[in-house]
Amino acid sequence: MAYRFKLTEPFDEGVRRIGLQQIDRALQQLQAAEDAGDTIHATRKGLKRIRALLRLARAGLSQDVYAQENARYRDAGRLLSAARDRHVLRDTVTKLEHQSTGRTKLAFAAARTKLSNDTAPQTVGETPATDFAQAKTMLEEGRTSIAKLDIDAKGFSIAWHGLERTYRKASRALDHAYDTLDDEALHEWRKRVQHHWRHMSLLMAAWPEVIAARIATSRQVSMLLGEDHDIAMMLAALKPGAARSSKPGQPALILRATPTQAKLIATFASERQRKLREKARILGRRLFTEEARAFRDRVEAYWAAANAGVEPDKLPA
Repeated sequence: MAYRFKLTEPFDEGVRRIGLQQIDRALQQLQAAEDAGDTIHATRKGLKRIRALLRLARAGLSQDVYAQENARYRDAGRLLSAARDRHVLRDTVTKLEHQSTGRTKLAFAAARTKLSNDTAPQTVGETPATDFAQAKTMLEEGRTSIAKLDIDAKGFSIAWHGLERTYRKASRALDHAYDTLDDEALHEWRKRVQHHWRHMSLLMAAWPEVIAARIATSRQVSMLLGEDHDIAMMLAALKPGAARSSKPGQPALILRATPTQAKLIATFASERQRKLREKARILGRRLFTEEARAFRDRVEAYWAAANAGVEPDKLPA
């Protein structure tokens, strides 16, 4: 059940085939263990894969159809993330505690203890049964919809348009993120990188060895920026009066610490963020060094050559 197009299949057929596979997989995961955190995480990743597939096919879909289908899987993912922020906050504090030493380590330990004693939900596995039922219904409806998805049949030209679009957005998001160093801008860049890596996965058959390296680097950038975002969320929860909830009806996130503890935590966490962002920047510049059109043309040439049976060593690197 590989998440990729086959070299010889029509694009529209490939979209429907891959979409159905991902929906079936997500439904199986939800039915296997409704209250398991790992299952929820895996299911949400599957929903992101479906949304990336739709983005690649966007030029072949009507505006209304794309908006409806994209919203379906976005909203289903949100239903499954009821306690995620608090779970991430706890894990982030624990991770930084293990990385720190001395008084800073003690500050993190104290904050973690207070967080663990909080009466608010602590695990991802507390998503209400009604939310699971609604998410399943949305996926079942999506299965019916994607099986008959009407895609403008212009071959893989639709895919190349989608690939160029997401590459250009990722490149621009990279520039904006490091011009501003804004937490949300960096988080937005992470999402754009994820779109790009999933599109590369879908097009893996063009040249597996080359594209696999690109996917690996994209995933590394995503992980670095994911840790950065988790730290940003922790720092926001640490600020007096800045407690927030990312979802209606969910408890606000609060990381309790004395002023001295908060200063130690913030100093250490900010330095960790600086290192994560610098490493992500270096890798990101490697990924998005080409102009979007040039990148599109190169991958399109790989795909055409693979279909024609051209040996990889005859292709431009």
